[in-house]
Amino acid sequence: MAGACAQLAAALLRGTEGVRVLATSRHRLGLTEEHLLEVRPLPVPDPDGDLSAAEGYPALTLFADRAAAVVPGFRLTPDNRASVARLCRRLDGLPLAIELAAVRMRVLDVDQLLDRLDDRYRFLTTGSPAALPRHQTLRAAVAWSHDLCTTPEQLVWARLSVLAGSFDLETAEAVCADHTGEGATGWRTGLAPTEVLLPGGRHVSGGVFAGDVQSGARPDVPSGGARFTDGSGERPRPAQALAGTATLPPLDGGSGNVVPPVPGQAGGSVPLPLPVTRSEFLIASRPEDSPAGRLTRPPSVPGPGGVTLPPPSGLTLPRPVPDPGAMTSFPPLPHSGGVTPPGPALRADDVLDAVAGLVDKSVLCREPGPGGVRYRMLDTLRQYGLEQLRRTLGEEGAVRRRQRDWMLRWVEQCERGWFGPGQPETVARLRADRDNLRAALDFSLSTPGEALAGLRLAGTLWFYWHACGAPREGLYWLDRALAANPEPTPERARGLWVAGLLAAATQDFPRGRRNAGDALALADALGDAAEAAHAEYVIGVIRLFGDDLTGALRHFETTVARGPVPGKHLSLVGLDQVDLACALGFLGEADRAVEVCEEALRLCERHGEQWVRSYVLHMLALAHTVRRDWARAERHAREALRLKLALHDVIGIALTLDLLASVATERGVHRHAAVLLGGADRVWADIDAARWGARTLNSTRRDSEERACRALGREAFERAHRRGGSLGLAELVGHALQEPARPHPGESPAPHDDTAVRLTRRETEVARLVAEGLANQQIADRLVIARRTAEGHVERILSKLGFSNRSQIAAWVTAQR
Repeated sequence: MAGACAQLAAALLRGTEGVRVLATSRHRLGLTEEHLLEVRPLPVPDPDGDLSAAEGYPALTLFADRAAAVVPGFRLTPDNRASVARLCRRLDGLPLAIELAAVRMRVLDVDQLLDRLDDRYRFLTTGSPAALPRHQTLRAAVAWSHDLCTTPEQLVWARLSVLAGSFDLETAEAVCADHTGEGATGWRTGLAPTEVLLPGGRHVSGGVFAGDVQSGARPDVPSGGARFTDGSGERPRPAQALAGTATLPPLDGGSGNVVPPVPGQAGGSVPLPLPVTRSEFLIASRPEDSPAGRLTRPPSVPGPGGVTLPPPSGLTLPRPVPDPGAMTSFPPLPHSGGVTPPGPALRADDVLDAVAGLVDKSVLCREPGPGGVRYRMLDTLRQYGLEQLRRTLGEEGAVRRRQRDWMLRWVEQCERGWFGPGQPETVARLRADRDNLRAALDFSLSTPGEALAGLRLAGTLWFYWHACGAPREGLYWLDRALAANPEPTPERARGLWVAGLLAAATQDFPRGRRNAGDALALADALGDAAEAAHAEYVIGVIRLFGDDLTGALRHFETTVARGPVPGKHLSLVGLDQVDLACALGFLGEADRAVEVCEEALRLCERHGEQWVRSYVLHMLALAHTVRRDWARAERHAREALRLKLALHDVIGIALTLDLLASVATERGVHRHAAVLLGGADRVWADIDAARWGARTLNSTRRDSEERACRALGREAFERAHRRGGSLGLAELVGHALQEPARPHPGESPAPHDDTAVRLTRRETEVARLVAEGLANQQIADRLVIARRTAEGHVERILSKLGFSNRSQIAAWVTAQR
């Protein structure tokens, strides 16, 4: 049918003048003259947001209209709006699904409908008998679209259904392509994409931790450095150097997320078993090609000076021996990423073509994202794909394992590069992939035999949980992972100290101490000095923010004086200095705090790092408040805030807003301080955390609030405080970075007057339409602007007026008339 329609449209366009053809379809016709106008599902409001204008959303209006046809008198009310919005959102705003759900209102209420949507294809089956057969049930409608897909498209649809959120093409290829050819990625879990195996089962990878070899030292060292571990993933003992004639130079500390090892320790001058050059690195055969996990090599290998080396006999993997080293050098997991599901084989090129076809057929939605184009599948279509994966193909477990392995390799790569210039891009990608990370964690922790991978993934994400304001979610996954993995493993040692760090971030210091102590004991028992050093860092943090300032000072003075432990992540090395400066600042030793911060800044600058740098700047600001140098304190705090916004470090943003509010109070800008305090309160509430820090820090914050309230009066203070709480994160930071107007000496701040707020002409127009009860989409239609533009106008109006909902805008407009 699509081909015939395309031929007809082409003939009409060629044979006539001034004719336009409007065709509605789930599939593009593919004509060169064709212009696509995407028809999105009906917009649905946030069920947990402001629903005062819910009747303005077509999805809710459609449901109410169809429900009233079977339940006379049904209408949207304040009591049912949230449930109806939640129902329509679960149904992706699809008109057919909404209509079929409304028919069920004959026997169920809205909340009961919601409870039954997990089996929507069996449940939504009662359409109009006058409609086409494919429009009488939800399953028939989706099955009709499925039947229009090619076999590769159907297979990719099914496999992509394990992805819970948006995804990029690289992820689609990793999840859907069958890695059966030479050079296929993902066949050996535990190796990063940059890693290769050497004779004897040793492998090298990009340099990032202790034991890494930095780039630039020799031409035969892989670009970006190399890390040596046993092929098993365990690290050899320092004394276990292998005899040979070729050596690699020790670390120079010039790059990478690593602590350089001391002479004679692992990662220094490491003798190789053969006089090899870079061209001689061997890649292990796939497990099915080599008996008993032995390694093979090509028939011949070019050696130094063009000499051809004979192929050696198979080499047995060495027995794992624990030793301090890179955080990511865990033993390989069972169920390697190369497991091929039992369905038809797909190449990466097949996946690309299938994704393009699914976009053309509206099965996948194309959307912009960090790093390029991303794709999303509506939940209704995803549920259908999962059914096919389970019942028809029988490969759900294999595909979910493949998705988990891909996410794990990618997260380990992110961790290795975390202390470097790519942090904003890493954070943006991690935030875009949150749902897929959660799906990978849930699969690992709910599937027998997969729990160790779940613990590894949850622990490797420490930098995300900590840096991006997700401590409670991190604790949720780590609690599950640690409970499922009681064995004394390196993964458990890491999971324990990460759980301790996140517990401290939520002010649960007893739990944090217990976890960090257990991690330290286990790391010592395993002989893992790096993980022991990480646990010691957490113990110091708990002392600092548990108000043991002198104990924290001694702890971090000792740690910094001792120097970094080989294998310790450089982020935590830098944070040792940050927390030492913090303790010094709290104890009034501002000059020493500044010296420590300047040393930490040099470390960050060498690596182009931003996250630790933002905390160094925060501590510099704190030190300058001790010196009562308010101008420098404000300058450093603002610079820290800019960096933190780029990284979505919401805990750091909240801490810095509190600090800036204190500075504003000292400078007499009390209304600005009140707005910042209100914004900080909102940020802390959004991450479900009590204010982080010692009593010293919080007492300064309370002092700022009391002084601003006295200067402004309770009513004016609360008004400014509410305004700060109504701002979005980016707007709040933007407000904090502005230079506030300062009152003249001896002049009391004028009371804030909402009626004096000046809106632009367009904002005034939008405010009037809000007062008429129009929703954002209706405003966009009335003014012929994009919905997002209308939403932006409403947000700016709320911000300028210090309001939190649309009803307040309506009341304000009425008062102006």
